[in-house]
Amino acid sequence: MSSKITRRKFLTIAGTATASTALAACAAPTAVPAPKPAEQKPAEAKPAAPAVATGGGSLSFLTWTNFVPEMDTKLDQMTKAWGDKNKVDVKVEHININDIPARRAAAIQAKTGPDLIWDSQNWGTLFKDVLVDVSDVMNEAASANGGWYKWTEQFCKADGQWKTVPHGFSGGTFIYRTDLFKQNGVTAPKTYDEFIKVAETMKKAGKPFGQAVGHSFGDPPGFWYPFLWAHGGKEVNEDGKTVAINSPDTVMAIEKAVDMYKRGFADAGLAWDDSANNRSYLAEEISATENGASIYFVAGRDAAKGDERAKRVRENSDHFAKPAGPKGAPILAGGYYTGIMNYSKNVNAAKDLLRYLMQPPTYLEWMESGQGYLQGLAPKYEDQPIFKTDPKMKPFVDNLKSGNALWLGWPGPLSAAAFRVYNNYTIVDMFAKAISGELKPADAAKWAEDQLKNVYK
Repeated sequence: MSSKITRRKFLTIAGTATASTALAACAAPTAVPAPKPAEQKPAEAKPAAPAVATGGGSLSFLTWTNFVPEMDTKLDQMTKAWGDKNKVDVKVEHININDIPARRAAAIQAKTGPDLIWDSQNWGTLFKDVLVDVSDVMNEAASANGGWYKWTEQFCKADGQWKTVPHGFSGGTFIYRTDLFKQNGVTAPKTYDEFIKVAETMKKAGKPFGQAVGHSFGDPPGFWYPFLWAHGGKEVNEDGKTVAINSPDTVMAIEKAVDMYKRGFADAGLAWDDSANNRSYLAEEISATENGASIYFVAGRDAAKGDERAKRVRENSDHFAKPAGPKGAPILAGGYYTGIMNYSKNVNAAKDLLRYLMQPPTYLEWMESGQGYLQGLAPKYEDQPIFKTDPKMKPFVDNLKSGNALWLGWPGPLSAAAFRVYNNYTIVDMFAKAISGELKPADAAKWAEDQLKNVYK
């Protein structure tokens, strides 16, 4: 990004890094090895909380409002304890993740604002010119954590430098009511054809499936992108330029989506955001929905407070993985990353805070506070305790091992254009227009083609 870029053009580009599900590669996860001894500084003992090179000062950290509030509480406690020990005044601000891009754009334009910013996708590569090189932090963290998944480089690294630090992965699976399924003689589906039949049975029983088709960063794209891919559809070819959305495979996927929604889904989903399905499931209005484990967590928390409905929901819920279509069972994985802004007046302190947060004991304590809602982006965290003590959480960590995760704009390369398509909700809207009856499936595919041709130029 040029330092002379116009405000109008800058804000247009800024929108391409809006918060959302971040992405993995289709190859099975492999670790980025820790630096070789020769590449490291001489080993020296490090305190539990690294010393601050600047001798104090203040830091501001802009992050999201977590869907599991306990993770926010834990982060606040950790940063305060670290700040108190190192005489750094750390202020953590939690806001809706959909609002972070606008705050970041304003901060970059004004060259002042949060020292550290948390967001999703590869925002670090899109804004590489306004971020501090954190390769030293990442190399030390890799050594401590046993290396990162290889695909994290695609989202954190630019021009050979690490620009952001990976903090977590949020892969969606389907939470479902085991008791209601059993009462109606159905089991967890393994294919989309089975999925539709089960949804139809449950809707006839008054407990349909629920799926968002609105404009929200997580659940809608998390469901509809993989649904498109599983049926052979794609937005562009491998060159990342040639629009390929208007194909027989895409039309077939849209037709199936219309049939699926009519036969088995709650109609209200057309207007749902990322929290509406949570409320509907917890209210026992639907029997299954895609979710990142926040429903299961909240049900457990409320059950512990004596809520009988929450107890019933928690005890009778389990998770199943993404069903398979004719072209496999791809997922759109989620990851979250933190970067240090180059206008920060306390870069060394910001780096030391990240070092502390990425130390295995601290990192694990924070993730465990979410009971598996986020998974670590290093292979060693596949053995995170929650995945052993609660088998109902196993499908989430299996996402990391499946090798089925694809990125926005697949099979083309990661690009700003693919994120613009995502930001515009073009793929989600393509399905929504057909499901609502606004357009016929073939016309919806043609509409999407016209939209994408305005982006991929």
